[in-house]
Amino acid sequence: MEPDQKAEAPTQASSSDADKQLAQPVPEIKPDQTPQPSVDRSELIARARTFLSTPHICSQDDTSKHAFLVEKGLTQGEIYSLLREIPPPVPPRTYPQPPPSNLPNMLVGIARMLTWLAGSSAFVLFIYYRFLLPRISQTYHARRALRAHQSGLMLRLNESLATFKEKQAECFDNLPKPMIYKEEPECADCHSLDDILACRRKADIDDEDASDTSNVSILRSAIEELTHSKESTEGISTGDLFNHLEAKLPWLKGERGAECQNDLWQTLDKSHLFTSTSPQSSSSSSIPEHPSRLLWSYVPPPISPPPPMIVALDTLQAVLPHNAPVPPLSKTETVPLRPAQRTLQTLADFTGYIATQTYAFGTHMRGIGGSLTTNNTDVDEIRREIRALKGLVLNRRSFLPGIGIPRTSSEPSKLAGV
Repeated sequence: MEPDQKAEAPTQASSSDADKQLAQPVPEIKPDQTPQPSVDRSELIARARTFLSTPHICSQDDTSKHAFLVEKGLTQGEIYSLLREIPPPVPPRTYPQPPPSNLPNMLVGIARMLTWLAGSSAFVLFIYYRFLLPRISQTYHARRALRAHQSGLMLRLNESLATFKEKQAECFDNLPKPMIYKEEPECADCHSLDDILACRRKADIDDEDASDTSNVSILRSAIEELTHSKESTEGISTGDLFNHLEAKLPWLKGERGAECQNDLWQTLDKSHLFTSTSPQSSSSSSIPEHPSRLLWSYVPPPISPPPPMIVALDTLQAVLPHNAPVPPLSKTETVPLRPAQRTLQTLADFTGYIATQTYAFGTHMRGIGGSLTTNNTDVDEIRREIRALKGLVLNRRSFLPGIGIPRTSSEPSKLAGV
């Protein structure tokens, strides 16, 4: 309920009370009764004034007010005086018209934004699915195919490498195993440092040059010489070994003597051909021995038995004659030919001979009109085989590398018919 309606409610209640008071019947004065005291007009006028002052009655016109007051028993003079006392009616309160709601405009803007957003999204999706997605898909499939191809190639490479290693291992079984270290033939027969120095003098090597002799040969010769002189089976100590080397080898006393001794020690310590043991007196103690007290000995590398292929080749070489007569060379040949050169020379001569015989046979077999004079199928088959063999030999010659075969003066004339 609004405030104006709340204010009008008590006014209507007071007007209804005034109507009830004015509507009370005035007691009639009968002639046979005694006259009652006159009604207090002031109270009636006060009720009429209150009635006319109510907001609901104020909004009525004067005619209806006048008629109502006459019915209530007021005189004309009292009615006019009451109507003059009533203040002019207050005009109703006017409120400004509220502005129109902004909700429709807002809804229209939202709908427009959604429309633009949906249209832009649809356009972007169309561009993506029409132009970008096929390219991306094609690139992805191409990369995937390339990756699969590379993986397949790598698998094939690994398989081929594994197969090659297996075949290589099978082939290596038939070959002699490599030796750990193989000395030079000149130093292999030396068993003392004097023999080493004699070999160096024979090869005219300067005494100050230590790089032309293997350290393994020097150490082996020194250990064998000391072992033979001392007749010791335990080994040679480090100090005795290097003292003996310094006394016999002149380059160990020169400017680079310390460097040469260091090289000898590195070879002695790291090579598998030399083994070190501790002396028997200190073998029970847990303290490690000083390197100068270690006993050294030379262990020759094991000689592996020859493989079956080498044995078979040696047997074949022993069976073949060593003093077979060599056929004399032709006058036009100045150098001996290798087996491959002789084979190629023979094939070239054979090709020229086949070409000559083929064209000569064709010339004799042709008649006057250019037709063959015989219908023998065996001859035709032989000719076809000869031509096929000639073509095969010529093709093999065209793909063979030039190996420098010396040719005779008669070869151009033989090959001219080819």
